[in-house]
Amino acid sequence: MKLAQLHIDTRNITLHSIFWLGWILTFTIVQSLGFDLHQYFVWFMYYLITLPVFVIHTYLIAYWLLPETFFKGRFILAFLGIVFFLILFSVIELLISNEIVWRVFDQSKMFKPGYLNPTNIILSGIGNHFIILVFLAIKVGQSWYYSKTETADLMQTKTETELEIYKYQLQPKLILSMIEEMEITTRKEPDKLPQMIIRMSGFLNYFLFEVKDELIPLSLEVKIVEEFLSFHNHALGAQLTSNFVVNGNLQAHVCPPLLLLPFINSAIKIAYECNNSFESTVIIRAEKKYMLFSFSFWSENDFKLINNEDLITIKKRLQFSFPSKYRIVENTDANFAELSLEIFN
Repeated sequence: MKLAQLHIDTRNITLHSIFWLGWILTFTIVQSLGFDLHQYFVWFMYYLITLPVFVIHTYLIAYWLLPETFFKGRFILAFLGIVFFLILFSVIELLISNEIVWRVFDQSKMFKPGYLNPTNIILSGIGNHFIILVFLAIKVGQSWYYSKTETADLMQTKTETELEIYKYQLQPKLILSMIEEMEITTRKEPDKLPQMIIRMSGFLNYFLFEVKDELIPLSLEVKIVEEFLSFHNHALGAQLTSNFVVNGNLQAHVCPPLLLLPFINSAIKIAYECNNSFESTVIIRAEKKYMLFSFSFWSENDFKLINNEDLITIKKRLQFSFPSKYRIVENTDANFAELSLEIFN
């Protein structure tokens, strides 16, 4: 048993105990079905007394022979070892069952003299190997399950880390972008600087100090987007027509912070780089088990949004927070871009 304990941690001892108990009870019922209660007792004693033989036999093959031979490419040694253990433990099992179990509990089942012949040994050994096949099948299934679970946990951790890094990169990225845009605007219209600083301060108050959780109230997200648009509306003036539509019960919902903001920022940044007039529309709607985030950007002249990383990250954030409960619709044309996010709770 010490050999097995090298491979079985404390958590699995209970599982192994349940396996062997289930094996004893199952085969006791199978062998005794249709007979009187005495036969249940006899077969129970048989499987209980021979249990150490089956346990040692199974663990020697599963935890020593196969790892040392088969899994290292020594297939001939593995085959010879299996044959050797088949014969050895078959002989031991026949001796114990005949000289102890049947002699004490039911002499009608005792074998005739000469029962230790090649035919009985091989047939008994093949039957004994059945338990090894069942044991290994369960072990393989368990290993596969643990592997899948471990892989899923690693992927979850990787995603969490990526999103955490993204969140901390997003803050300086957006702040730097706003400072650059403020510099562009005040170079042309210096009188706008005081109001831009005030509006930026209002945005930063929410942006830096109230978005620390994985999910924030939808009402807070609405306020952040509103402050962000207010800054750009003042900076761009008549060049940007901005529509902001919000309806529904915001208090009943939460969402990942700054969900649409990177995409909105990438679009509005285009307005600072040219003299075209643009119109943007943000729609946020909340219903009982449904949220809609929609952003559209339009101009009479052609433009192109080139940052697809924002959309990829938005998908990751939605899958992380609302797995398989969201839908993204993207629609682009030469002078039009739209992104709609639907979340189903």
